[in-house]
Amino acid sequence: MKKLLSITAIIFGVMLTFAQAPEKFSYQAIIRNASNALVTNANVGMKISILKTSAAGTVVYSESQTAMTNLNGLVSIQIGAGTPITGTIAGINWGSDSYYIKTETDPAGGTNYTIAGTTQLLSVPYALYSKNSGSGSGLTLPYAGTSAVDNINQFKITNTSASLYSAGVFENTNLANFSGAVVGNNLSTGGFGTGVVGTANSNSTSNLSAGVTGYLLGTGTTGAGFYGYAENGYGIYSATTNGKGVLGFSDGTGTAGYFQSGATGYAFRTFGALKLTNIGEGAGKVLTSDAAGNATWQNGTPKVHFSSTGGSTQATPNGILTVINSWTGLDESGGANYNAATGEYTIPVTGYYAVKAQMSFVSSNTLAGPQAAVRIQVDASTVKTAYSNNSIVGEFYSDASVNIEKTFTAGQKVRISEQQFGSATNALYGPSTSFSIHLIHQ
Repeated sequence: MKKLLSITAIIFGVMLTFAQAPEKFSYQAIIRNASNALVTNANVGMKISILKTSAAGTVVYSESQTAMTNLNGLVSIQIGAGTPITGTIAGINWGSDSYYIKTETDPAGGTNYTIAGTTQLLSVPYALYSKNSGSGSGLTLPYAGTSAVDNINQFKITNTSASLYSAGVFENTNLANFSGAVVGNNLSTGGFGTGVVGTANSNSTSNLSAGVTGYLLGTGTTGAGFYGYAENGYGIYSATTNGKGVLGFSDGTGTAGYFQSGATGYAFRTFGALKLTNIGEGAGKVLTSDAAGNATWQNGTPKVHFSSTGGSTQATPNGILTVINSWTGLDESGGANYNAATGEYTIPVTGYYAVKAQMSFVSSNTLAGPQAAVRIQVDASTVKTAYSNNSIVGEFYSDASVNIEKTFTAGQKVRISEQQFGSATNALYGPSTSFSIHLIHQ
Protein backbone atom coordinates (compact mmCIF):
# COMPACT_ATOMS: atom_id res chain seq x y z
CA MET A 1 0.00 0.00 0.00
CA LYS A 2 1.31 3.46 -0.93
CA LYS A 3 2.26 5.73 1.91
CA LEU A 4 1.87 9.50 1.89
CA LEU A 5 5.16 11.29 2.09
CA SER A 6 4.90 14.00 4.66
CA ILE A 7 8.56 13.51 5.60
CA THR A 8 9.85 10.88 3.19
CA ALA A 9 9.71 13.05 0.07
CA ILE A 10 10.71 16.66 0.80
CA ILE A 11 10.71 19.38 -1.88
CA PHE A 12 13.88 21.40 -1.67
CA GLY A 13 12.78 23.96 -4.21
CA VAL A 14 11.48 24.74 -7.62
CA MET A 15 14.31 26.65 -9.25
CA LEU A 16 14.62 28.52 -12.53
CA THR A 17 17.76 27.46 -14.38
CA PHE A 18 16.95 28.56 -17.95
CA ALA A 19 17.40 31.87 -19.74
CA GLN A 20 14.79 31.36 -22.44
CA ALA A 21 12.22 29.22 -20.67
CA PRO A 22 12.44 25.66 -22.09
CA GLU A 23 9.47 23.50 -21.15
CA LYS A 24 11.00 22.13 -17.94
CA PHE A 25 12.02 23.19 -14.46
CA SER A 26 14.19 21.79 -11.64
CA TYR A 27 12.91 19.69 -8.74
CA GLN A 28 14.73 18.10 -5.78
CA ALA A 29 13.52 15.73 -3.06
CA ILE A 30 14.87 13.54 -0.24
CA ILE A 31 13.85 9.93 -0.82
CA ARG A 32 13.16 7.67 2.19
CA ASN A 33 11.75 4.18 2.13
CA ALA A 34 8.78 2.92 4.09
CA SER A 35 11.01 2.46 7.12
CA ASN A 36 12.02 6.13 6.94
CA ALA A 37 15.57 5.22 5.96
CA LEU A 38 17.39 7.25 3.32
CA VAL A 39 17.55 5.67 -0.12
CA THR A 40 21.17 6.48 -1.03
CA ASN A 41 23.20 5.99 -4.18
CA ALA A 42 20.39 4.09 -5.86
CA ASN A 43 18.31 4.34 -9.02
CA VAL A 44 14.73 5.12 -8.16
CA GLY A 45 11.69 5.16 -10.40
CA MET A 46 9.57 8.26 -10.19
CA LYS A 47 6.20 9.42 -11.50
CA ILE A 48 5.60 13.16 -11.27
CA SER A 49 2.13 14.66 -11.69
CA ILE A 50 1.02 18.30 -11.65
CA LEU A 51 -2.46 18.72 -10.15
CA LYS A 52 -4.74 21.70 -10.54
CA THR A 53 -6.66 23.51 -7.77
CA SER A 54 -6.05 21.05 -4.89
CA ALA A 55 -3.95 18.10 -3.72
CA ALA A 56 -6.68 15.83 -5.09
CA GLY A 57 -7.30 17.96 -8.18
CA THR A 58 -7.23 17.15 -11.88
CA VAL A 59 -3.94 15.93 -13.34
CA VAL A 60 -2.90 18.43 -16.01
CA TYR A 61 0.49 16.84 -16.65
CA SER A 62 2.35 13.67 -15.64
CA GLU A 63 5.59 11.96 -16.62
CA SER A 64 7.91 9.17 -15.48
CA GLN A 65 11.66 9.25 -14.87
CA THR A 66 14.51 7.15 -13.42
CA ALA A 67 16.97 9.12 -11.28
CA MET A 68 19.99 8.43 -9.03
CA THR A 69 19.97 9.53 -5.39
CA ASN A 70 23.21 10.75 -3.78
CA LEU A 71 24.72 9.67 -0.50
CA ASN A 72 22.27 11.92 1.35
CA GLY A 73 19.23 10.44 -0.41
CA LEU A 74 18.81 13.59 -2.52
CA VAL A 75 17.45 13.17 -6.01
CA SER A 76 17.57 16.04 -8.55
CA ILE A 77 15.43 15.97 -11.69
CA GLN A 78 14.06 18.30 -14.29
CA ILE A 79 10.30 18.10 -14.59
CA GLY A 80 9.53 18.13 -18.26
CA ALA A 81 12.59 16.05 -19.19
CA GLY A 82 10.96 12.67 -18.46
CA THR A 83 8.69 10.42 -20.50
CA PRO A 84 5.28 12.16 -20.82
CA ILE A 85 2.23 10.23 -19.67
CA THR A 86 -0.49 12.89 -19.71
CA GLY A 87 -0.63 16.46 -21.06
CA THR A 88 2.22 18.90 -21.76
CA ILE A 89 4.13 21.47 -19.73
CA ALA A 90 3.41 24.07 -22.39
CA GLY A 91 -0.32 23.57 -21.97
CA ILE A 92 -0.39 24.60 -18.31
CA ASN A 93 -1.83 28.05 -17.64
CA TRP A 94 0.26 28.81 -14.55
CA GLY A 95 -1.48 32.10 -13.82
CA SER A 96 -5.03 30.79 -13.87
CA ASP A 97 -5.09 28.57 -10.71
CA SER A 98 -3.05 27.05 -7.89
CA TYR A 99 -1.01 23.91 -8.64
CA TYR A 100 0.40 20.93 -6.71
CA ILE A 101 3.21 18.47 -7.43
CA LYS A 102 2.54 14.81 -6.65
CA THR A 103 5.52 12.43 -6.60
CA GLU A 104 5.27 8.65 -6.62
CA THR A 105 8.47 6.64 -6.07
CA ASP A 106 9.68 3.06 -6.55
CA PRO A 107 12.89 2.70 -4.47
CA ALA A 108 13.78 -0.34 -6.56
CA GLY A 109 13.98 1.76 -9.72
CA GLY A 110 10.89 0.37 -11.44
CA THR A 111 7.28 1.47 -11.77
CA ASN A 112 5.92 -0.19 -8.65
CA TYR A 113 5.35 3.11 -6.91
CA THR A 114 5.03 2.50 -3.16
CA ILE A 115 5.87 5.96 -1.82
CA ALA A 116 3.73 9.00 -2.63
CA GLY A 117 3.54 12.65 -1.57
CA THR A 118 1.83 15.85 -2.71
CA THR A 119 3.07 19.39 -2.11
CA GLN A 120 1.66 22.73 -3.27
CA LEU A 121 3.69 24.86 -5.64
CA LEU A 122 3.86 28.08 -3.67
CA SER A 123 5.74 29.93 -6.45
CA VAL A 124 5.03 29.41 -10.15
CA PRO A 125 8.05 28.57 -12.35
CA TYR A 126 8.72 32.18 -13.39
CA ALA A 127 10.09 31.70 -16.88
CA LEU A 128 7.27 29.35 -17.81
CA TYR A 129 4.71 31.76 -16.41
CA SER A 130 6.21 34.65 -18.35
CA LYS A 131 6.30 32.65 -21.53
CA ASN A 132 2.75 31.47 -21.01
CA SER A 133 1.35 34.92 -20.19
CA GLY A 134 3.22 36.38 -23.16
CA SER A 135 1.12 34.19 -25.43
CA GLY A 136 -2.02 35.84 -24.10
CA SER A 137 -3.40 32.94 -22.07
CA GLY A 138 -1.76 33.35 -18.69
CA LEU A 139 -2.51 36.91 -17.54
CA THR A 140 -5.31 37.02 -15.01
CA LEU A 141 -7.70 39.94 -15.50
CA PRO A 142 -8.53 42.39 -14.18
CA TYR A 143 -4.98 43.37 -13.30
CA ALA A 144 -3.86 46.64 -11.72
CA GLY A 145 -0.36 47.59 -10.68
CA THR A 146 1.55 50.65 -9.52
CA SER A 147 5.10 51.70 -10.28
CA ALA A 148 6.98 54.77 -9.09
CA VAL A 149 10.29 54.03 -10.85
CA ASP A 150 11.60 56.93 -12.96
CA ASN A 151 12.86 56.64 -16.53
CA ILE A 152 11.88 53.00 -16.86
CA ASN A 153 9.43 51.42 -19.30
CA GLN A 154 7.12 49.66 -16.88
CA PHE A 155 5.70 47.35 -19.53
CA LYS A 156 7.24 46.49 -22.86
CA ILE A 157 6.64 43.90 -25.56
CA THR A 158 9.06 43.76 -28.47
CA ASN A 159 8.38 42.11 -31.83
CA THR A 160 11.70 41.32 -33.48
CA SER A 161 10.30 39.30 -36.36
CA ALA A 162 10.05 40.52 -39.93
CA SER A 163 6.33 39.74 -40.09
CA LEU A 164 3.57 42.33 -40.22
CA TYR A 165 2.07 41.25 -36.91
CA SER A 166 1.98 43.78 -34.08
CA ALA A 167 3.79 43.42 -30.77
CA GLY A 168 0.43 43.63 -29.01
CA VAL A 169 -3.26 43.76 -29.91
CA PHE A 170 -6.12 45.06 -27.76
CA GLU A 171 -9.69 44.38 -28.84
CA ASN A 172 -13.12 45.38 -27.63
CA THR A 173 -15.43 42.81 -29.19
CA ASN A 174 -18.68 43.57 -27.40
CA LEU A 175 -20.98 45.34 -29.87
CA ALA A 176 -22.65 47.35 -27.10
CA ASN A 177 -19.40 48.63 -25.57
CA PHE A 178 -18.25 51.95 -27.02
CA SER A 179 -15.24 52.42 -24.74
CA GLY A 180 -11.73 52.44 -26.17
CA ALA A 181 -9.82 49.20 -26.51
CA VAL A 182 -6.78 51.14 -25.29
CA VAL A 183 -7.02 54.11 -22.93
CA GLY A 184 -4.09 56.31 -22.02
CA ASN A 185 -4.32 58.92 -19.24
CA ASN A 186 -1.76 61.57 -18.36
CA LEU A 187 -2.68 63.85 -15.47
CA SER A 188 0.26 66.23 -15.91
CA THR A 189 -0.57 69.93 -15.54
CA GLY A 190 2.98 71.26 -15.54
CA GLY A 191 4.01 70.27 -19.06
CA PHE A 192 2.81 68.79 -22.33
CA GLY A 193 1.26 65.59 -21.03
CA THR A 194 0.41 62.85 -23.52
CA GLY A 195 -2.01 59.98 -22.95
CA VAL A 196 -0.76 57.81 -25.80
CA VAL A 197 2.55 58.16 -27.65
CA GLY A 198 3.30 56.46 -30.95
CA THR A 199 6.57 56.70 -32.87
CA ALA A 200 7.60 55.40 -36.26
CA ASN A 201 10.59 55.84 -38.53
CA SER A 202 9.87 57.83 -41.68
CA ASN A 203 11.12 56.55 -44.99
CA SER A 204 11.89 57.74 -48.50
CA THR A 205 9.75 55.12 -50.20
CA SER A 206 6.10 55.38 -51.12
CA ASN A 207 5.11 53.40 -48.02
CA LEU A 208 3.32 55.28 -45.27
CA SER A 209 4.73 55.38 -41.76
CA ALA A 210 2.60 56.52 -38.84
CA GLY A 211 3.18 56.84 -35.12
CA VAL A 212 -0.53 56.25 -34.47
CA THR A 213 -2.98 54.81 -36.98
CA GLY A 214 -6.75 54.62 -36.60
CA TYR A 215 -9.20 52.60 -38.71
CA LEU A 216 -12.97 52.78 -38.85
CA LEU A 217 -14.32 49.57 -40.33
CA GLY A 218 -17.77 48.48 -41.44
CA THR A 219 -20.44 50.10 -43.58
CA GLY A 220 -21.75 52.62 -41.08
CA THR A 221 -21.48 56.34 -41.80
CA THR A 222 -20.70 57.49 -38.25
CA GLY A 223 -17.68 56.98 -36.04
CA ALA A 224 -14.05 57.98 -36.34
CA GLY A 225 -10.82 56.22 -37.15
CA PHE A 226 -9.11 58.71 -34.87
CA TYR A 227 -10.89 60.96 -32.37
CA GLY A 228 -9.55 63.80 -30.27
CA TYR A 229 -11.41 65.86 -27.67
CA ALA A 230 -10.43 68.76 -25.43
CA GLU A 231 -12.40 70.93 -23.06
CA ASN A 232 -10.38 74.06 -23.78
CA GLY A 233 -7.13 72.98 -25.44
CA TYR A 234 -6.49 71.12 -28.67
CA GLY A 235 -8.58 68.08 -29.54
CA ILE A 236 -5.82 67.02 -31.94
CA TYR A 237 -2.39 68.63 -31.90
CA SER A 238 0.12 68.18 -34.69
CA ALA A 239 3.43 69.88 -35.45
CA THR A 240 5.98 69.52 -38.23
CA THR A 241 9.09 71.30 -39.48
CA ASN A 242 9.12 70.39 -43.16
CA GLY A 243 6.37 67.80 -43.53
CA LYS A 244 2.60 67.91 -43.14
CA GLY A 245 1.13 68.48 -39.69
CA VAL A 246 -2.11 66.70 -40.62
CA LEU A 247 -2.71 64.61 -43.74
CA GLY A 248 -6.15 63.47 -44.80
CA PHE A 249 -6.70 61.31 -47.87
CA SER A 250 -9.98 60.45 -49.52
CA ASP A 251 -10.46 57.68 -52.04
CA GLY A 252 -13.71 57.69 -53.97
CA THR A 253 -16.49 59.98 -52.78
CA GLY A 254 -15.23 60.41 -49.23
CA THR A 255 -14.03 63.62 -47.58
CA ALA A 256 -10.39 63.90 -46.57
CA GLY A 257 -11.10 66.59 -43.98
CA TYR A 258 -14.41 67.60 -42.41
CA PHE A 259 -14.83 70.46 -39.95
CA GLN A 260 -17.98 71.48 -38.12
CA SER A 261 -18.70 74.16 -35.54
CA GLY A 262 -21.48 75.27 -33.27
CA ALA A 263 -23.25 78.61 -33.41
CA THR A 264 -20.33 80.70 -32.11
CA GLY A 265 -17.26 78.66 -33.06
CA TYR A 266 -15.22 78.36 -36.23
CA ALA A 267 -15.44 75.32 -38.43
CA PHE A 268 -11.99 76.14 -39.79
CA ARG A 269 -9.47 78.82 -38.87
CA THR A 270 -5.96 79.33 -40.16
CA PHE A 271 -3.22 81.41 -38.57
CA GLY A 272 -0.89 81.97 -41.49
CA ALA A 273 -0.91 81.37 -45.22
CA LEU A 274 -3.54 79.18 -46.83
CA LYS A 275 -2.89 77.08 -49.94
CA LEU A 276 -5.48 75.22 -51.99
CA THR A 277 -4.37 73.06 -54.89
CA ASN A 278 -5.77 70.82 -57.61
CA ILE A 279 -8.94 72.89 -58.07
CA GLY A 280 -7.90 74.99 -61.09
CA GLU A 281 -5.57 77.36 -59.25
CA GLY A 282 -3.63 79.99 -61.20
CA ALA A 283 -2.22 83.49 -61.01
CA GLY A 284 -4.86 86.16 -60.52
CA LYS A 285 -7.72 83.71 -59.95
CA VAL A 286 -10.33 83.99 -57.22
CA LEU A 287 -12.01 81.24 -55.20
CA THR A 288 -15.68 80.84 -56.08
CA SER A 289 -18.43 78.41 -55.15
CA ASP A 290 -21.26 76.80 -57.03
CA ALA A 291 -24.76 76.40 -55.60
CA ALA A 292 -23.75 73.16 -53.83
CA GLY A 293 -20.76 74.77 -52.10
CA ASN A 294 -18.10 73.20 -54.32
CA ALA A 295 -15.17 75.60 -54.48
CA THR A 296 -12.98 76.16 -57.54
CA TRP A 297 -10.45 78.73 -58.59
CA GLN A 298 -11.85 80.97 -61.32
CA ASN A 299 -10.34 83.82 -63.23
CA GLY A 300 -10.73 87.13 -61.39
CA THR A 301 -12.68 89.97 -62.96
CA PRO A 302 -11.18 90.00 -66.45
CA LYS A 303 -9.99 93.19 -68.11
CA VAL A 304 -12.79 93.78 -70.57
CA HIS A 305 -13.29 97.14 -72.27
CA PHE A 306 -14.02 98.59 -75.66
CA SER A 307 -13.88 102.21 -76.76
CA SER A 308 -13.74 104.24 -79.95
CA THR A 309 -11.18 106.99 -79.47
CA GLY A 310 -11.65 108.26 -83.04
CA GLY A 311 -15.43 108.28 -82.93
CA SER A 312 -17.33 108.08 -86.22
CA THR A 313 -17.97 110.35 -89.20
CA GLN A 314 -20.68 108.14 -90.64
CA ALA A 315 -23.35 109.94 -92.70
CA THR A 316 -26.89 109.35 -91.46
CA PRO A 317 -30.01 109.76 -93.66
CA ASN A 318 -33.12 111.68 -92.63
CA GLY A 319 -35.72 109.83 -90.55
CA ILE A 320 -34.07 106.39 -90.77
CA LEU A 321 -32.80 104.54 -87.66
CA THR A 322 -29.22 103.86 -88.66
CA VAL A 323 -26.75 101.47 -86.98
CA ILE A 324 -23.37 103.14 -86.49
CA ASN A 325 -20.76 100.70 -87.78
CA SER A 326 -17.84 102.90 -88.68
CA TRP A 327 -16.19 103.39 -85.30
CA THR A 328 -12.51 104.28 -85.51
CA GLY A 329 -9.51 104.41 -83.18
CA LEU A 330 -10.59 101.25 -81.37
CA ASP A 331 -9.07 100.45 -77.97
CA GLU A 332 -10.10 96.97 -76.84
CA SER A 333 -9.07 94.33 -74.28
CA GLY A 334 -10.54 90.96 -73.37
CA GLY A 335 -10.51 89.72 -76.95
CA ALA A 336 -11.56 90.94 -80.40
CA ASN A 337 -15.29 91.18 -79.76
CA TYR A 338 -16.23 94.08 -82.07
CA ASN A 339 -17.66 93.33 -85.52
CA ALA A 340 -16.97 96.28 -87.84
CA ALA A 341 -19.40 95.00 -90.46
CA THR A 342 -22.41 95.04 -88.13
CA GLY A 343 -21.23 97.63 -85.59
CA GLU A 344 -22.01 95.11 -82.79
CA TYR A 345 -19.93 94.32 -79.72
CA THR A 346 -20.40 90.76 -78.37
CA ILE A 347 -20.36 90.53 -74.56
CA PRO A 348 -17.47 88.10 -73.74
CA VAL A 349 -18.34 87.19 -70.12
CA THR A 350 -21.47 87.55 -68.05
CA GLY A 351 -21.20 90.50 -65.71
CA TYR A 352 -22.23 94.02 -64.79
CA TYR A 353 -21.28 96.51 -67.53
CA ALA A 354 -21.34 100.24 -68.22
CA VAL A 355 -22.25 101.27 -71.81
CA LYS A 356 -21.94 104.87 -73.02
CA ALA A 357 -22.43 106.67 -76.34
CA GLN A 358 -22.50 110.28 -77.56
CA MET A 359 -23.62 111.71 -80.90
CA SER A 360 -22.46 115.03 -82.39
CA PHE A 361 -23.28 116.24 -85.93
CA VAL A 362 -20.92 118.00 -88.31
CA SER A 363 -23.54 120.03 -90.30
CA SER A 364 -26.26 122.48 -89.31
CA ASN A 365 -29.88 121.58 -89.92
CA THR A 366 -31.54 122.40 -93.18
CA LEU A 367 -34.92 121.19 -92.05
CA ALA A 368 -37.05 121.99 -89.06
CA GLY A 369 -38.19 118.84 -87.33
CA PRO A 370 -38.15 116.50 -84.31
CA GLN A 371 -35.26 115.74 -82.01
CA ALA A 372 -32.36 113.50 -83.00
CA ALA A 373 -32.26 110.24 -81.06
CA VAL A 374 -29.33 108.00 -80.04
CA ARG A 375 -30.14 104.49 -78.86
CA ILE A 376 -28.36 101.61 -77.07
CA GLN A 377 -29.65 98.38 -78.56
CA VAL A 378 -29.13 94.85 -77.21
CA ASP A 379 -29.77 92.01 -79.63
CA ALA A 380 -31.39 94.59 -82.00
CA SER A 381 -33.84 95.81 -79.32
CA THR A 382 -33.61 99.32 -77.85
CA VAL A 383 -32.92 99.40 -74.10
CA LYS A 384 -32.07 103.10 -73.62
CA THR A 385 -32.62 106.28 -75.69
CA ALA A 386 -31.38 109.87 -75.38
CA TYR A 387 -32.44 112.95 -77.42
CA SER A 388 -31.04 116.21 -78.69
CA ASN A 389 -33.03 119.42 -79.11
CA ASN A 390 -35.53 119.84 -81.98
CA SER A 391 -33.97 120.59 -85.31
CA ILE A 392 -33.95 124.31 -86.30
CA VAL A 393 -32.93 125.46 -89.77
CA GLY A 394 -29.45 126.89 -89.72
CA GLU A 395 -28.61 125.54 -86.25
CA PHE A 396 -26.82 122.37 -85.07
CA TYR A 397 -28.44 119.57 -83.16
CA SER A 398 -27.24 119.62 -79.57
CA ASP A 399 -25.07 116.61 -78.62
CA ALA A 400 -27.07 113.62 -77.35
CA SER A 401 -25.51 111.28 -74.72
CA VAL A 402 -26.90 107.94 -73.61
CA ASN A 403 -25.55 105.50 -70.99
CA ILE A 404 -26.67 102.45 -69.04
CA GLU A 405 -25.28 100.14 -66.36
CA LYS A 406 -26.77 96.67 -66.24
CA THR A 407 -26.03 92.97 -66.20
CA PHE A 408 -25.29 91.45 -69.57
CA THR A 409 -25.07 87.77 -70.42
CA ALA A 410 -22.14 86.42 -72.39
CA GLY A 411 -23.05 86.33 -76.09
CA GLN A 412 -25.42 89.29 -76.10
CA LYS A 413 -24.72 91.86 -78.85
CA VAL A 414 -24.63 95.59 -78.14
CA ARG A 415 -24.77 98.34 -80.79
CA ILE A 416 -25.44 102.09 -81.12
CA SER A 417 -28.11 103.43 -83.50
CA GLU A 418 -28.99 107.01 -84.49
CA GLN A 419 -31.97 108.74 -86.10
CA GLN A 420 -32.02 112.44 -87.24
CA PHE A 421 -34.61 114.66 -88.96
CA GLY A 422 -32.70 117.95 -89.47
CA SER A 423 -31.25 117.36 -92.94
CA ALA A 424 -31.55 115.03 -95.88
CA THR A 425 -28.16 113.68 -94.79
CA ASN A 426 -26.22 114.73 -91.73
CA ALA A 427 -22.78 113.31 -90.90
CA LEU A 428 -21.45 112.63 -87.41
CA TYR A 429 -18.64 114.70 -85.96
CA GLY A 430 -15.82 112.27 -85.02
CA PRO A 431 -14.04 114.21 -82.25
CA SER A 432 -17.29 114.55 -80.26
CA THR A 433 -18.77 111.15 -81.06
CA SER A 434 -17.93 108.15 -78.88
CA PHE A 435 -18.92 104.59 -77.93
CA SER A 436 -17.53 102.59 -74.98
CA ILE A 437 -18.24 99.40 -73.01
CA HIS A 438 -16.58 98.51 -69.67
CA LEU A 439 -16.98 95.43 -67.43
CA ILE A 440 -17.43 96.67 -63.85
CA HIS A 441 -17.59 93.26 -62.13
CA GLN A 442 -18.74 89.75 -62.71
